[in-house]
Formats: sequence, C-alpha cells, structure tokens
Amino acid sequence: MPSGSTRPSTSGLLLDLVRTAGTLSRVELAEATGLTAGTITNVMRDLIQGGLVHEVGRSPSARGTPRRLIQINPEAGFAVGAQLDRCTSTIVLVDFAGRTLATARLPGAGQNSPQHTLDTLAEHIDGLLSGAAVARDRVLGVGLVTHGPQDRARGTLLTTQPAPSWREYPLTRALSATLALPVLLENDATAAAIGEQWAGDVPTATFGVIYMASGIGGGVVVDGEVYRGRASNTIEIGHVSMDSEGAPCACGNRGCLEAIAGPSAIVAQALQDRALIARVPLSGEEDQTLADFERLARASLSGDTAAHGLIARSAHQLGLAAVTLVNLFDLDTIVLAGSAFSSAGPQYREQVARALSEYALSRELSPAKALLSANVETSAAVGGALWVLRSSATGAPGRLALPLLLTP
Repeated sequence: MPSGSTRPSTSGLLLDLVRTAGTLSRVELAEATGLTAGTITNVMRDLIQGGLVHEVGRSPSARGTPRRLIQINPEAGFAVGAQLDRCTSTIVLVDFAGRTLATARLPGAGQNSPQHTLDTLAEHIDGLLSGAAVARDRVLGVGLVTHGPQDRARGTLLTTQPAPSWREYPLTRALSATLALPVLLENDATAAAIGEQWAGDVPTATFGVIYMASGIGGGVVVDGEVYRGRASNTIEIGHVSMDSEGAPCACGNRGCLEAIAGPSAIVAQALQDRALIARVPLSGEEDQTLADFERLARASLSGDTAAHGLIARSAHQLGLAAVTLVNLFDLDTIVLAGSAFSSAGPQYREQVARALSEYALSRELSPAKALLSANVETSAAVGGALWVLRSSATGAPGRLALPLLLTP
C-alpha cells in the first residue's frame, strides 16, 4: 500500500460497517466485504475480546440457524471533533458508536493568536466533557478540523489565513499538550464528507461535498473512501478560477470561486449598496462575516430583492463549480454543508440543482442530484470526531493506534 494511505485495515473496515449499520451479523459482514467467514470470525473475536463490539442477540435466518448480531460497544471510548473557523467554531463529543452526546458553539479564531485560540478551544472541550460526565481518560483523541491547505502529518496550516502567525504553527502539538490528549488535523470539507457518509442520508457510496463557512472547500468520497490525493489537500473547489480577470484571491490567483462568490465577497458587495445596508445593518467586520452573511440570507428569504440577487448570483457560481466537480469525478450527488448554508441552504441547493440538470455532462445518462446536509453546522465537527474513531483500533482510552488501522 502506498505510503500515506488512509484506507482502514480489516478491523477498521468492519468497525465502520457495524457502526454505520447499527447491528450486523457475521454473514452480512462477509457479504458486504467479500472477506472469508474465517477472517470475519477471527477479527470479530479480537474485537469482542477488546471490548469494542458485543453480541446483542440473534436474527432469523432462511437457512434455519439464527445469526448472531454484532453491535458497537458505545462505552468503548469517546472522541471529540472541534471545527475551527475564523468566524465560528463547533465542538462535538461522540461515543464509540458515533452518536453525538454533546455540542458546543463558540466564536472563531477572529484576531486572536493561535495559542490563545487553542487555549479557548481546550477550555470549552473540558467543559463539554465535564457536562457530559465523560472522564478525560476515556477520550481517544480530538479531531481538529480547519481550512486548508494543511500539512496533516505535522499538524500545521500552510497558509497565512486567518493571519500570518497561523502559518506552520504546531496546532496539533500545542492542543495535545494543553489537553493531554492525542490530536489529529483534518480538512473541514473532508471532515464534512466523512460526517455526511456517517449520517447515512446520502444514497450513494460515491459523492461530492461543497463546504462553505468563511471560505469554500470541497470533498469527494469514492466507493465509501475519502479521496485524499497526494497530500490530502484535495478538491479545493474554492480556488478554482471562475474568471481570470476577476477579483484577486488570497491564494494568489484571480477570480476564484471563493473570491467572487464566498460569504466575504457577498458581504463586501452588499456593503457597496447603501440602500441595502440601511434595510439590513451589517457590521462589515471580517470576524463577523458569517453573521453578516446570515443577515443577508434571512433578508433574501424575507423578500429583499437586492439581498436575494446577491445570494442568487453566488449560488449560480457555486452551481457552475458543482458542475466542474461532477464532470471531473463522474458524480451523481453533491451535498452542500457548512454553517454558511444555515439559512441560505435551500436557495443554494435550488441553484446548484438547476446548474447540474442543465450543464453536467452526465445529465442525460444519470442526472446528478443536489442535497442539503441535514446537519450543515455540525457535519465537519462530527466528521473530525469520527476520523478519530476510525484511527483508533484498540479502543484504549487516551491514545490513538494509527498503524493498526492505517496499514494493510
């Protein structure tokens, strides 16, 4: 297997299947994976002895012998997902079965330094654990979810966003030292794809995600596995140029989707319309971009023509980007996730669906669908926590056993 692969081992694959389905028999696991009955039996024996799964009864069988059902032991361990954005942050606590036990929302990084931001995040994680009565030594780790580009192996950002001090700051090492827990770094759009896959609302094993919070990112799941490419900085749909003569983007390109259709761009355009901001007061502060965008989205829903026009133009551009994503990966489903879709989601979904039906190359053979996440604000944080669960094979509290799940 190539170095850096994130394909789970046999035990990790079986845990994923049982976690998603709720209960499965050994026969069903063999049918789903193509593994031999002997392999399933041996791996399941180890997982049962390790306390990660247990038998919960039997199901009828057409061949006469009832099948023993396997279920994840939710008390085997817990994981935290922490999605960090410039404007907002979300923290979730999940059990080993992937069920969300508690959620907290707090302001994003803003103008604060990386260490101050991480200290604040750690305080809220402590509060979440305390409120849920989960002991620290029962937590397998924290999935820290941020924008990219990233160096996931070193746990750093490779960008000066939201400020130069964030570039190559040792995020995972610093947060791990503060919490005394393992920390994994994950891209927000990729985490959202993992979260959507787990939620079970996407009716296909191959789909794309467009994630919009302060910025715009993308993720793709192919045959049930997240596509990561060479260095896990994949599907940067927000930095696909839509207009070579367009506005400059922070990435150095011009006319990127994020620069012309992202929340910051829409708020900036709104601030040029005096009549509009008289009706819809906007702060204009960079750290309040998502709050301002939410005000515009609500105004659009309330019938404000100018606000509706801004959102519609942004959604149209997003739809064209979705067509590119569908054409590149031959997808039949695009999911919209991220806090920017809290109120504006239905309007964006409609525009994206229209673009896919009109322009996607596969529209005659297999029309692509546009779906709105059922958990637009938490899918990335949940995905971060689930990645911790996928990366922990032994369930031993307080540590990750990466090689056990990430090697063949």
